[in-house]
Amino acid sequence: MIHQYATEIATEIRLTRSQHSGSFLVVEGRDDRLFMEGFTCRVTCNIMVAQGKQNVCEVVRILDNHNFDGVLGLVDADFDRIEGVPARGPNIVMPEYHDLETMLLCSQALDRILVEFGSQDKIDDFGENVLDALISRALPAGYLRLHSARNSLNLRFDGMAYSAWIDRASFDARTDRLINEAKNRSQRQNLSSNALETAIRQLETAGFHPREVCNGADLIEILSIGLRSKLGNRSPSAVNAKTLRQSLRLAYTEQEFSMSNLGKDIASWEALGVGFQVLRK
Repeated sequence: MIHQYATEIATEIRLTRSQHSGSFLVVEGRDDRLFMEGFTCRVTCNIMVAQGKQNVCEVVRILDNHNFDGVLGLVDADFDRIEGVPARGPNIVMPEYHDLETMLLCSQALDRILVEFGSQDKIDDFGENVLDALISRALPAGYLRLHSARNSLNLRFDGMAYSAWIDRASFDARTDRLINEAKNRSQRQNLSSNALETAIRQLETAGFHPREVCNGADLIEILSIGLRSKLGNRSPSAVNAKTLRQSLRLAYTEQEFSMSNLGKDIASWEALGVGFQVLRK
């Protein structure tokens, strides 16, 4: 069943065509819009927020069915590539990793964030590559998210207390505490903690690319904890998730975007859609 909001967005785009002959970029949320505004041409491209991945896909599908040209949807990959989900169509693009935030953290933007918010002495003494450390600590949460999605467990991760399972002093991740936090957050005490931990261990052996597994929200929250302890001396308010998201967007350069798979895919879409421009030239 088509979500009513998707229908409203599609209708709004069709009605706007008389005032805007250019392209429309449909994104999941506000942060995606803020990110893409740094690379799009505001004269030739209107960005629409559809409030969720399914809505983006529905908007594009509705307009495709009406032969309405010039509409491109941007969605997170999530677990699509891991699960072998077929391509969502020629008018849908996605970042090369799990989501946009993971893409940003896997770029040189992370290095610039560490210069701005971290302590070089602490980073030198840390003994691990920071990106590798973030990924290793976020992977159990990614596997738990995947297991929940595959088995319709409806575990809730929004608003999760990361300090409940990422130790600030040692910067170690505790899978047992992660499971307890997810169960408590979801009111799913009926689930076996041992079974969930076994599922995580089994997924660890599946050979999935870590950057496809890790959720950007988890990575950013873990980075925030690190910048308060092992990687820096910042207060929680100085390196909260909202601040880090904004800083990552600002630290990500136009050259990096143009060289990314996402940037190349959008450029390829432009080349096929004569007269429709999304990116700033």
